[in-house]
Amino acid sequence: MDNKLLPKLSQNLLEILDDDEYYDITVEVGNDPYVKIFRAHMVILNYRSSYLRRILSINKKKNDGTLTNIKLPNISPEIFQIVLRYIYGGKLSLEEYDITDIIKILITANELNLQELISYLELFLIKNKTNWIDQNFDLIYQTSFENDSFLELQKYCIELISKEPNKIFNSTNLSSISEKVLISLIQHDNLQMSQIQIWENILKWGIAQNPELSSDPSIYSDDDFNALKNTLQKYIPFVKFTKFTYKEFLNKVYPYKKIIPEELFENLVKYFLDYDRNSYKITVEKEHSIAQHTLESGESTEQDSERTIYQYSKVTENGCEIAQYNLGSFYRYGKGVEKNDVKAFECYEKSADQGYLNAQFELGYCYSNGIGTEVNKAKAFEYYKLAAEKGHNIAQNNLGILYEYGAGTEKDLEQAIYWYNKAAENKNNVAQYNLGLCYRYGIGVEKNEAKSFEYYKTSADQGNLKAQYRLGYCYENGIGTNVNRGNAFAYYKRSADQGYLDAQFQVGYCYYNSIGVRYYESNMKEAFKHYKLAAEKGHINAQNNLGILYENGEGTEKNSDKAIYWFQKAAENRNK
Repeated sequence: MDNKLLPKLSQNLLEILDDDEYYDITVEVGNDPYVKIFRAHMVILNYRSSYLRRILSINKKKNDGTLTNIKLPNISPEIFQIVLRYIYGGKLSLEEYDITDIIKILITANELNLQELISYLELFLIKNKTNWIDQNFDLIYQTSFENDSFLELQKYCIELISKEPNKIFNSTNLSSISEKVLISLIQHDNLQMSQIQIWENILKWGIAQNPELSSDPSIYSDDDFNALKNTLQKYIPFVKFTKFTYKEFLNKVYPYKKIIPEELFENLVKYFLDYDRNSYKITVEKEHSIAQHTLESGESTEQDSERTIYQYSKVTENGCEIAQYNLGSFYRYGKGVEKNDVKAFECYEKSADQGYLNAQFELGYCYSNGIGTEVNKAKAFEYYKLAAEKGHNIAQNNLGILYEYGAGTEKDLEQAIYWYNKAAENKNNVAQYNLGLCYRYGIGVEKNEAKSFEYYKTSADQGNLKAQYRLGYCYENGIGTNVNRGNAFAYYKRSADQGYLDAQFQVGYCYYNSIGVRYYESNMKEAFKHYKLAAEKGHINAQNNLGILYENGEGTEKNSDKAIYWFQKAAENRNK
C-alpha cells in the first residue's frame, strides 16, 4: 500500500521543479556558448547530492533576498536536465535514451556523487547491454577506470578481460592500462593466460610506459634498465616465476635480471638450478603405492629425467590417483620434465576420474582456462561442482562465479549465493567479499546493507585489501553500520599500507578533511604524502588534489610549476 503512494509524491516533486514561483537557487550549467540556467530549490539539492551540498555550504543563502547561483561548467545542460528530474522525482526511464546518453548520465551522476543512481546505471548496462559493451569495450573500460565509483563496471571489465585478455593486451591503448587493472588481472584466479604470458605482457606494458625503450634488452643501458625497473617494481612480486619452465626462465626472465630485486633473482636462480639437477627416487609401497621424489645432489642427465618419468608413469599405471595427480603437477609446472600442459591434463583427468579432490579442482581449472585442452565452461562447471561438493573452498567460490555469470551453466543467482556461502563458511575471503557485494547491491539476494557490512568485515579481517577499502567506505558513510569515521580511517589505512591504490587516495582525503583523525598541523603533510603515492600510480583525483596542495602550499612548499604539472597529468588521464 505504501509504495502505491510514491508515484504521486514523485509527481508533486516534479511539479515543484517546474514551478516558477518558489525556487531559491539558479544553476548555470555548461560552457559558452552552450549554457543553460536551471531553477531549483536548495533544500532538495542539499539533501539529494553530497557534492551539491559541499558547493552550497560555500554559497550560503543570503539574507537580502538575492538568489543563490552556482555553476556546473563540466556538465552538459541536456544531461543535467535528465539528472535533475531524477533528483526531484526519483525516477529515470532508461529505455528513452540511447546508450551513449546513459554513459553521459553515469558520468554526471558520478560528478554529483549520486551513488544510488550510479549503482542503478551500472547494473542496467551489465544486465541489458552486454553486446554493446563488448562492441564498445574501450569506451566502457576507460570510463569505468577513470575514477573509483564505477566498481561494478570495473569488476565486469576485469572478468571480461580475464576471459579475453587480448582485448586489452593487444590493444593500441596498451599504455593506458591502469595499475589497478594490471594488478587485478595478475591476481585473477581465472585469467586465461599462462604465467609466462603474464610476464611477457607485463614487460610489454612497462616498455609501453617508456616509449624510448627498445623491445630488445640486449641493447639496454643501465639507465634503460632502471627506468623499466622503476615502472615495474610494484608488479614483479605478483609474478609466479616458479611456474615457469627452466627454458622460459632462461630465455624470458634472465635477460631482464637487472629489473628484478637482487634477493628474489638470486633465489630464483637457485630454484631453477636445483630443478635442473633434480634426480628422483621412485619407490612403490604395496598395491596403492605413492611415488615420492627426493632431491638428491649431483648432476642429472636427459636420460635420468626420462628414466624418472618412466618409473613414475609405471606407478600411475597401478591406479594410484595421488601419483597421477603429482605427475600431472610435474608436467603442468615443468618440474623435472619439460612443461607439457596436454600431459598434465591427461594425468589430472585420470586422477580426477578416481575421485581425487585436488585433481578434480585442477581439471576444472584446466577446462575453464584452456590448459592442455580447449576452453569448456560446461566441463569446468562439472568438475568444480564435484570438488565443491567435497568441500574445496576455491572450487566452491569459482562455482559461484560460474552460476552468477551463467558460464557453463544457466545463470542461477540463488545457486551462486549458495556456493559463495559454502566457500565463505570455509574461510575463503574472496567468497566473503563476493557475498558483501551481492548483499550491497541486491545480486541474487534481497539488498541488505547490514549483511554486506558483516561479510566485508569478515573478509577484511582475513586480509582482503578490497574488502578493507569497502569496509572503510561503509564506516564512513554509515552503510550497514553506524557512522564511525575512526574505524573508516583505520581500515582505509590498513588497505593503503599494503598498496591498494584507492585506499591510498582515501587516506589522503581523510587527512586533508580530518575524517577519522584528529586535526594536527601535520595532517596536511600526511595528506600530501598519500595523495602523492596515489598520484604517482595514476590516480586521477589524487593527481588533481596534489595539484591543489602545491598551488596552495598545503602540506608542502607552494610550487606553481608542480601544481600545473599535476593538473595537466589529471586532465590528460581523464581524457584518455
